[in-house]
Amino acid sequence: MINRILIYDPVPYKGGSKKVMQTILTVLPSSTEIWVLSNDKASWSNGNVHYVSLFSPSWLLNKTSGTLYFFKHFIYFLSLFFTLCKLKRFNKIIGISGPCVDFSLYLLTTIIQVNIIQLIQGNIANSKIANFGLTRANRVFYLPSTYPSIMQSLLSHGDNKKIMKDNFIPFINGIDSSLIKSKVNHKKVGLLWAASLLRWKHIELFVAAINKLNKRAEHADQYFANVCYIQPKTTDQVDISNHSNVANIHWYADPKNLNDIRASSSIFISTSEQEPFGLSILEAMVSGLAIIIPADNAYWDQQLTDGYDCVKYKPNSVDSLIEAITRLMDEPSLLLKVAQQGKNSAQHYSHINCYEHILKSLLN
Repeated sequence: MINRILIYDPVPYKGGSKKVMQTILTVLPSSTEIWVLSNDKASWSNGNVHYVSLFSPSWLLNKTSGTLYFFKHFIYFLSLFFTLCKLKRFNKIIGISGPCVDFSLYLLTTIIQVNIIQLIQGNIANSKIANFGLTRANRVFYLPSTYPSIMQSLLSHGDNKKIMKDNFIPFINGIDSSLIKSKVNHKKVGLLWAASLLRWKHIELFVAAINKLNKRAEHADQYFANVCYIQPKTTDQVDISNHSNVANIHWYADPKNLNDIRASSSIFISTSEQEPFGLSILEAMVSGLAIIIPADNAYWDQQLTDGYDCVKYKPNSVDSLIEAITRLMDEPSLLLKVAQQGKNSAQHYSHINCYEHILKSLLN
């Protein structure tokens, strides 16, 4: 019997959750039949998957609460239902965005029996909707940083005795290092920022730091900056039109050659607020870039050591970020040491090991 898996992806733009799922797919046996129901065809154009379009009226895409949120998910539910009627039975359906974003997937469980695996890679809302999904999923795999929000939702709504803790399994994101290009040395220091334009990614902090650096004569000719960004189809994003005129920054909208741009850089800078994991940080570490992160007690702040395999700065502080950047630019030996130690630390994140339990759950 052929193992048939359906990936449910109702998010209309690229993101780390999809990249994680795509990495998992590369390890599945070739005999596995993979289907994707999504409204983001561009993210699933590569790989051996069968793509089915999720019916998504454009005026509903940004609705995240209220009556229109429920109406959106009712429309998605109908699209799911008719897709299953047409394509017949799947062994597993996997939601990759969290129980609130994948809410329509759980509406399906009210009329038919389906085996659902849920990935959670960001904090979830303390709501009855989140609880509804969490208690109906057959398996939930979550990043450790999201555990408090999961437990809060479970314990605040419904009967605690119904919680099957064996069904909730932590995991850490991994990476196929063979797909990442190694850093190429340049005379100038390349500063890289790579993320979406969602507000909590704080691109404005990076731009403000570069703008101040540009005014320092002693550093003016030492560096260049690359910004690789994804523009989400949501209103909760930063308008970069006022930032694009800052000198020394090269802007790339969803570049296909991100691997090359990263390899031409020397330092990766994260300005995200409480990043649940930070796959782009891990990618930069594998490539051999020195890492600059906020000291915000998020995942990488807990895993990496300042001055050893990263450099840290005070969150949301432009001056502290500039100090971290110039610290590495002024001490080339420190930059090389931090980059090498970061690369060594990244070796613990093999995708095959990190996704072992998810793979077993998909195949069993």
